[in-house]
Amino acid sequence: MQDLAKLSELAEAEIESLRADGIDLTPAEIIEINALGHAVESPETRRLLARGAPVAIGGVYLWPMSLYAQDWFDRVGCHLDGNKQQTYALAYAMAHGRNEGEPLAMECREAEKTVKRWGKSLKCTFGELNVAVSQVLQQDEDAEQPPSETGGMTMGDFSAFLASACGGDPDFWERRCAAGYTHAVLDALCRQNSAEGHKTMADPRIKAERALGWKIECIKKSRKEVE
Repeated sequence: MQDLAKLSELAEAEIESLRADGIDLTPAEIIEINALGHAVESPETRRLLARGAPVAIGGVYLWPMSLYAQDWFDRVGCHLDGNKQQTYALAYAMAHGRNEGEPLAMECREAEKTVKRWGKSLKCTFGELNVAVSQVLQQDEDAEQPPSETGGMTMGDFSAFLASACGGDPDFWERRCAAGYTHAVLDALCRQNSAEGHKTMADPRIKAERALGWKIECIKKSRKEVE
């Protein structure tokens, strides 16, 4: 349950940003920004962010390792013959660690044949796969650090991507991406929706972020009109 009596972290960041711009907020505006901030920071959004962002490569999506995937790789994948096969095994675990059924219920020789066949089916070079695997691993390495970048995109690239996926214009999203938490959530949600074939624009969590952003824009506009 959301505690609306408590100021959300995202709302606090937005309020401080407005104050830094010399904008004094009314009590009603603070309450509304806080409610919208809680909507963005819902438990569902936090859970989805915890899943990490998938990386598309060679016709598949690689996800941060689940416990299921990590267990299989530690027991089987990392023991396959040669570094190249082990890398393919790691990527295979990332690609199948969240699938239903038991795609990783295989040992030794069967695993080696399956991984080799899967590796050959990828529409990418081994070097490109290596880069994608590194991008996925890096998410776990940086888990405790404030997010500052998004999958190698520049801010301009990311804002253009969000405008295409979620509506609005790049300038709006570029300003909305100033908060690290928002930046990371939106990136993860958009990539998750893309991987799962869902329409990003209709995502209620994206709508919540757009609503918060629009409220901030309206407040700024209203203050300019009275100057």
